Amino acid sequence: MRESQHKKLTRSASDRMVAGVFGGIGTYFRIPANVLRVLYVLLTIFTGFVPGIIIYFILMIIMPADPQKPDLLGILKSFSESQKKAQRPAEQSRRTLTDVEEKDIKRNGRS
Repeated sequence: MRESQHKKLTRSASDRMVAGVFGGIGTYFRIPANVLRVLYVLLTIFTGFVPGIIIYFILMIIMPADPQKPDLLGILKSFSESQKKAQRPAEQSRRTLTDVEEKDIKRNGRS
């Protein structure tokens, strides 16, 4: 069976050590995630730790979680969306005015 032409780079839910960043990158590029992890650790050590840690956190924030298996952040997001949906029926019962003209009314000589 032919694979979908539109692959998405997402954090892995199953192949993860910390946040699934390298599991997702490995799946996307068809490279073993452990090879990427070892290369990343070596690169981080040789660059003085700070840039590597910052890059990892940026990737963790930017890369979306696997939509089929959401992580804790994805579960919290879906919970908050369900709470918003529960509050919407009260908002939907309000009337919406359209084609309204605004007029100034003078009362007691004041405008």
